[in-house]
Amino acid sequence: MAISGGTLFIGGSFTQVQDRFGKSQTRTRLAAINVATCDLTSWTAAADGEVLALAVSGSTVYVGGSFTTVGGSARSSIAALSASSAQVQSFNPGMNKPVRALAASSSTLYAGGDFTTVGGATRAKLAAFSLSSGALSSGWQPKANGKVNTLALSADGGRVYAGGLFTTLNGQAAYPYLGAVDPATGKNDAGFVPRSQFPVLDVVADSRGVYVGQAGSGGHLLLLNADGTLKRPVYQLDGDVQAVAVDGDSVFGGGHFTNYCVGNTGAGAPFMCDKNLSRRKALEVSMSTGQVTPWAPTLDSPFGILSAVVDPNTHALWVGGDFTHVSGQTVGHLARFNAR
Repeated sequence: MAISGGTLFIGGSFTQVQDRFGKSQTRTRLAAINVATCDLTSWTAAADGEVLALAVSGSTVYVGGSFTTVGGSARSSIAALSASSAQVQSFNPGMNKPVRALAASSSTLYAGGDFTTVGGATRAKLAAFSLSSGALSSGWQPKANGKVNTLALSADGGRVYAGGLFTTLNGQAAYPYLGAVDPATGKNDAGFVPRSQFPVLDVVADSRGVYVGQAGSGGHLLLLNADGTLKRPVYQLDGDVQAVAVDGDSVFGGGHFTNYCVGNTGAGAPFMCDKNLSRRKALEVSMSTGQVTPWAPTLDSPFGILSAVVDPNTHALWVGGDFTHVSGQTVGHLARFNAR
């Protein structure tokens, strides 16, 4: 999901979207919603495979996934669409495997995923493109030895954070699952050394720090300082944290967990907390106090929340996933929580 100019762009594996009047409309893996009215807009371009990543830059929506065509045009795992009309743009680098993460600076589009080639050029799960020309960057070639799930830019634009299943970054084992590279050279940023112990599913950054969702041994939400050290003790849950969003004092985590582990202890497979605090697929942490807040919506699905984004204008939190009910109300896969 991505929000820009009052529009929420969504992607996934869906083939229909139910509008706010209850009528199902054909939308093949891409759709857009007016965030003010919740109206489904006419914007769409059919993708023939799952959409896994979205990023908006100016008047262009960049799309990543496992598709081979978008809007009837051949596009291998990455494409660019008009933000107003969904017309497919000329950008067509072509990846040999899925794109799972996208992030755009003022001049560059960064991509991460499973791919090993881009338009015939070798790239190890990470690549960058000029926003003005669409050309593949020859000078930015960081190397991850495993899948990249997520990318984020630092607030000052001086870092590109990458998280995933890799255990080395640019050949260095000091950056398992999470690291930062220079946005121009792709070299590792030695000022950020988080030494993540578990696979990373989502990363968000702002001027105050870096916020991380992890899988493995239950799941974890991390609040990190700019150097990779912990702001707060690790928040242990009994399932993966798959989506992270930040707004003001609030850090939101979404996933397929059902409990926060009070005291951050537990064990087993499946993971069981020593002491449970019910948090069914969503939780909120206060950045200032470090406490898990009373906010506790309940979502009913196995996989829970897969994506989350905050509207910068209204501060509403949007979440997407496989849920069909939120706190007892019928809500099909996409929900909005008003600013609190």
